[in-house]
This record gives sequence, structure tokens and C-alpha cells, in this order.
Amino acid sequence: MKTILVPTDLSPLADSALKVAADLARTYGAEILLVHYIPFSIAVASTAEGSLMLGSYLEEQDANAVSDLQQIITNPAYQDVSITPISCRDAGGLYEAMTERQCDLIVLTTHGASGWNEWLFGSNAEHITRFAHCPVLVLKKAVVPFAPTTVIASIDVDTTLKQHWPAYPFTAGGNRLSQFVYVSTPSDNCVPEGVHAWMHELAQEKKIGEYTLHIQHARSAEEGILRYAHERQADLLVLFTHGHTGLRHLLQGSVAEDVLNHASIPVLILHINR
Repeated sequence: MKTILVPTDLSPLADSALKVAADLARTYGAEILLVHYIPFSIAVASTAEGSLMLGSYLEEQDANAVSDLQQIITNPAYQDVSITPISCRDAGGLYEAMTERQCDLIVLTTHGASGWNEWLFGSNAEHITRFAHCPVLVLKKAVVPFAPTTVIASIDVDTTLKQHWPAYPFTAGGNRLSQFVYVSTPSDNCVPEGVHAWMHELAQEKKIGEYTLHIQHARSAEEGILRYAHERQADLLVLFTHGHTGLRHLLQGSVAEDVLNHASIPVLILHINR
């Protein structure tokens, strides 16, 4: 892990992500890109005076963002970490500004979303995880030091997952994925023997070594994952996603997004490489 990206809106909640990213940067010798997106203005000035006022306003916005970012990175708590502040005003939008930069991990915090807001809009975290091309660590609060010991990975009997198994990024101290859960729902046609056989093949192909697999029965994948994580007192949930977008995402939804909205512990989203 060489580069960690932290999106920030300059709020205390966003600072929680930076604290965790700094802890990870120290562990892995990584640098941090601290990215603040300034909303792209679509205002059109109809007069020369209006154009000057708009230009002055945008310049002031940019200057304030630079000043605020500089104040963050000069905090003595981060003096031993390499942090590059980036303020951007990208017409492509927040998510493109976050995901177009090369990095090995994105760390962000979210309040999550619920009710109509979750269905209609989701959270910024959802959109970033959907478009990102690298692992995304989603937090509800700062967890420092970040050293999860009970890591639960939720699997599905997915051929694509077996073919394109993503790498687990937190390998310090020899940590690896070894505890897995499969959620069996009322509409699931997979038998336990088949799930165990699939996991055995995956473990052999990917050299996972010793592992445990629990089959959790629940009404939904989200409910089963969260319940099992609570029972095991997990301190990190690992979920795999295809990152569906557009109509396919609207129709199928994403278990990963549902879980990260309602989980109280950190959630690591790993994209299935395609």
C-alpha cells in the first residue's frame, strides 16, 4: 500500500477518516492524498460586473479551501505522515474527483443513509464505493489504532469472485482473511454442502490456508451479515462488490451498500477485479 486517498468536506466527521488513514500510513509507509471537492459552479453572469463578482467569489472559495487544508496538514498529530492537500473543482462531480486519482485505498466516514433518502439518493459513501477502482474503507467514527483482529468476510457462490479474487490490503503482522460467512435466505437454492465445496475450492486456488465458514440463515443477506458480525463481535466486515451502476444497480441493488449504511463497525469494500 503506497497511496491512501481521504476525501474531506473539512468537517469533524471527515477528520475521523484522516486519523485512521494516518495510522495506516504509518503502518505501511504510505502517503495520503487529502482531497477536498469544491462544488462546480453553474452560475452564469449576464454582465461584466457579474462576471467579476463570480470570479472573485470562486477565487475566495479556492483560497479558503487551500487555507483550511493547510491548517489540517500542519496539525502536529500528522507531522510524521506525508499528506498532500488537493482542492479541486471538477465539472465531472464529486465522485469522479474522488475516484479518478490513482490510489491503493480510499478511507472515508459516513453517517450512512436511511429511509427514503437511502432509496432515492443513498450516501456519498455508497456512490464512491460504486465508482472506485480500489478498496474502500468506510467508517462511522475514528478507530485508532486501526488493527482489526476479528475480520468477517461475507461471500457468495459467485464464479466471478472465484476467478477474480481481490487482494486483502491490511496484511501487516501477517493478517489475512480466514473467517467467512455465507447467508442463506428463503429464496436461496444453494445447499450447505455445495457452499462448503465452493469455499474449499476457493481456498485451494487462492492458497487461503486454514479458514472457517459459517452458513447464516436470515431473511436477507444484509440482516444475516450484520447479525453474524454482532454475534462474533467482529471489528471489521469485508464485503465484495461488482460495483454495478446505472439501471442494473437500480434493479438489483447492492448488499454491500445496504450493509455499510447500517453497520456500526468499519466496512471494507473490495471490488471484484474484472
